[in-house]
Formats: sequence, C-alpha cells, structure tokens
Amino acid sequence: MRILAAVVAAGVSLAGVAAGAAGPVVQIRCGRLIDGRGDQAATGVTVLVAGDRITAIGKDLPANPAARAIDLGDATCLPGLIDLHAHILINPGDVLADSLRRSSARKALEGLRNAQVRLANGFTTLRDPGDEDLYYSTIEIRDAIARGDFEGPRLFIAPHMISSTGGHGDFNDLAPDLAIQVPNVVVDGPDAMRKAVREEIKHGADWIKLAATGGVMSAADDPRAQAFTDEEFRAAVDEAHRHGRKVTVHAIGAGGIKAALRAGVDCVEHGVLIDDEAITMMKARGVPLVPTIYVLDYIIEQGEKTGIPADRIAKARSLQAERDRAIRAAFASGLTIAFGSDTIFPHETANREFARMVRLGLSPMGAIKAATANAARVLGIDKDLGTLEAGKRADLVAVPGDPLADVTALETVTFVMKDGRVVKPAGPR
Repeated sequence: MRILAAVVAAGVSLAGVAAGAAGPVVQIRCGRLIDGRGDQAATGVTVLVAGDRITAIGKDLPANPAARAIDLGDATCLPGLIDLHAHILINPGDVLADSLRRSSARKALEGLRNAQVRLANGFTTLRDPGDEDLYYSTIEIRDAIARGDFEGPRLFIAPHMISSTGGHGDFNDLAPDLAIQVPNVVVDGPDAMRKAVREEIKHGADWIKLAATGGVMSAADDPRAQAFTDEEFRAAVDEAHRHGRKVTVHAIGAGGIKAALRAGVDCVEHGVLIDDEAITMMKARGVPLVPTIYVLDYIIEQGEKTGIPADRIAKARSLQAERDRAIRAAFASGLTIAFGSDTIFPHETANREFARMVRLGLSPMGAIKAATANAARVLGIDKDLGTLEAGKRADLVAVPGDPLADVTALETVTFVMKDGRVVKPAGPR
C-alpha cells in the first residue's frame, strides 16, 4: 500500500506545481455525493481538493487546468468512514493461546497491516478501544502513521481494556496455578483503578476503556453482571476527566450500562441488553451508543468454523433475540448512534456492519451518518472530518451505485482519499 500511495502521489505532483503552497490540486467528479449533513444524495457533484483540504464542492465548478481530474462515473462519494470499535491487533480465528504466543513487536506489525486493510476498505479514521498487548503497540502504530512513516488510517487509542478480576478482560480459562500476566489491565478497588488510568495516560492513551460488564468472548463471566463497583467507576471517570480524556465502556447488561452512566462515562459500546431507562439516561446526557451488531452474529454464524469455543457461541446465541429487541428500541428512540465493528473477524468484512444496522431499523442514511458525522463528533474531530465541506480535510471515499437504495454497496469501496492523497485509486470502469 505504501508503494501504491507513492506511485499515486507522484502522478498528481505535476498537477500540483501550479497550486503553490496549497499542495497538489485534484478535481473529483462524483455520480452522487452524500456529504454527511443532509438526508439526500446530490447528483453530478464535483469536489475540488488542494493539498489536504477540500476547497470547493458544487455541480457547476469550472474546470481547473492545474488540477488532476478524477472521474468516478456513477459512484457515490462519501466522507471518509470512521469506525469507533476496531481491534487492529486481532486476527480472524485468534484464540486465547494466540494472544499469548505473539510478542508486542509482532502484534505491532500485524496491527499495522490490519489498519491498512481497513483504510483500503474506506475507513480513514479508527478508534481502537483496548487490544490484547501487555505493552503499547497500538500507540506506536498510531504515532508511526501520524509521522508519515507508513500509510494508514488516523488512530485514536485506548491501549487496554481495564477489567476487574475475573471480568471480560481477564483470562479466566487459564489454569489457576499458571503464573502468567495477562495482556490486559486487571484492577480491583478505586485506588488501583486510578493508578491504571494514570498509566494509560502516561503512555499516550487518547481514551480510557473499561469493561463495565462481563462479555461474550470471555470465559466464566456473566454478560449481564456489573463488573465494577460504583466507586471504581467514579474513580476511573474522575481520573480520566481530570486529565482531559474521555471514557468508553464495554457494556452488555443494562445494570452495568446504567452504573457506568451514573459515574459519567462518555460512550457506551455494544449495549446488547440496553433498556428504556438507560436509553433515557444516554439521551439526557448526549452519550452515544456504538452497537457493534455484526460481531455477535458472526460468532453465531461462523464461530464453530473459526474455532471459537462452544461456550462463547452459546453465550452469543442466548443474547441474540434480546439484542435485536433492545437495539431496535435504541434506534427508534433517536439515541445518537455511532459506527463500530468490533473486528474479531476478517478486517475486510467490517463494512458488513452497515447492513446489520439497517436490518435492526436504522435507515441507510442513518447508518452512513453513524460512520461519518456522528463518529467524528464522538472523537471531537468534527471541525475537520466527518462531513464533506469546503475547508475540511479531504477524506473522501466512493462506492459503486447508490448505498441509499442498497446499503450493501458500502461493502465495496472503490476509491479512497485521505488528507488529499489518493491511497486507493478507482479501477477501470
């Protein structure tokens, strides 16, 4: 991908000579354009990019002789997609022993590769909310991409998922007499929680992630049970907020969701068993839900083939019908929804989340906004990203046809631009 990006950059450099300090000029013609703000697509729109910024969008922009022209035909242009729940260190088919076998260095290499796969599939920005590495490889990947050492999506990182003993981030199927430090952060008590949050921030965390309940892909814990005490939740949120960091929570059961909300968390992941009271609390405070629908379906549909233990598949199956009812209610309530995939499956299939969101009641435009404008607001980057507007960063992707008519079009991304650089050129039509 780096070689491809270099070739493409070289191809636009001559067009940019006349652009001066603004950088290369690119003129992109879109069959349709969804800007992330309105509720309809516009047709026959041209986007003008200079350097890393959009300078103009319109139907009748005059041809710019200094610009490199890109005609995307009938394709629909959208803002660069944003995934708030991407696990770049996880590979399909990973089981417990795989995480323990791989060094932090190897995880960094694989994580960079997986991040680049996500970029090629239209996601120009990812948040990784805790991955299984004792050290901080995701921070190193983030910083290497930001420096320009490698092509990849911009990353926002919660280095670890902070868990209670026996909780979702603990490794509960290890033998009790096996002295192994698990590649997550496991704490008990408010003081230990504060220290863990400080350690995450010390090493570069953008976000703090807590396991507020048990999980599906963990052994011997209850997805319905609240994992931390109220005091532990409050300590985490107080410590994170004092340092200017936001807190998100893995949360399945309604009790854990509400306890985390009372403590002041900023975002909820999964929300599988969310109830009306929790929805009301989230709406009152403007807390978004990142529902990650496809992952539970994947565990049920593909778990046996990919080596997921039978007890995890059984957990997933026991939650699916309740999940469908709860998430439908959350969508119908008007709660703010932001896109997240929870990639324990092949990274190139994460775009399947869009169709699952629509199946549970979100409109295609609602699903697109979840992965663009809404997700950008959650990250606090909406002044620069999340919509296609003059003055914003030139993150733009294209898909064939009309995703408002067939949302599965979002599973085939044919063109990707990040910061004004074409990182995936459109193929021949």
